[in-house]
Amino acid sequence: MARPHIEFVQTQNIAWAERADGSQVKVISHDPGSTDATMILRLPAGFSSGPRGQDEPGLEFFVLDGVVMVDALVCTRHAYGFIPQGWRGGAMTCTSGATLLLFRHARDDRDTHVQSCGAIALDTARMPWNTSTYDARLGHLRLARKILRLGPNDSGRTFLLTGLPHGVPDQMHLPTETHHHCEEAFMLQGEMWAPEGRMRQGSYFFRPPGIVHGPHVSETGFMQIMRSPGSNRVINQWSQDLQPLPIGAPYAPIVPDGTPPEWLRPMDDMPGY
Repeated sequence: MARPHIEFVQTQNIAWAERADGSQVKVISHDPGSTDATMILRLPAGFSSGPRGQDEPGLEFFVLDGVVMVDALVCTRHAYGFIPQGWRGGAMTCTSGATLLLFRHARDDRDTHVQSCGAIALDTARMPWNTSTYDARLGHLRLARKILRLGPNDSGRTFLLTGLPHGVPDQMHLPTETHHHCEEAFMLQGEMWAPEGRMRQGSYFFRPPGIVHGPHVSETGFMQIMRSPGSNRVINQWSQDLQPLPIGAPYAPIVPDGTPPEWLRPMDDMPGY
């Protein structure tokens, strides 16, 4: 099996589930046939876990808020790490509480085993933004990125993506796009308009290969953490037909059957001032 198409949900609408170790979790997306999943993990003050088991699947984490110690490494807001399957260590401790975004890989994914790749620890706030080599048809978004991980054997890339405010083109119609690989994203801040509505902080999508999507524009600017499972480079295939800019589109999520209805509440506008 594989992960279903989600486009998009606001993760604020997903209820926290209590775990035996005192932490709380929101499972946003998962493959019913494997350990492959994306989730948000909330660690309480005083949390402490032992080292990871040798058969625990590869894990990417991104600190959304707070501070967590991973072994002896202090990870603050927007720190990124990757722990391969079979890595000795990975114990987490938290003095004051923290919230993490987790990308858990499939246990049988050999490209995330310690024999294939090493651990990664990055303070992303200190990394430079790269503005080179973006597709000209996305020029209106004025994009920049920070590459966090490139998987072995072209197995996937994890990166931060940001766009400047006023990312709306002069023309009123743009092409749509598809990819031969999966694509997922979590909105860290800002907003983006899509045909399915306005993606705000906390929004999440997962696209299997071949899903038509876009166009996208952003009046305010945005920053996302993204992954492209199945390719170390995002490859765009553009349509010949053009679609209207989605500014003002009502929320119309695409979700799998059985999605809890409370996941699909539109986010109310926040007070501006």
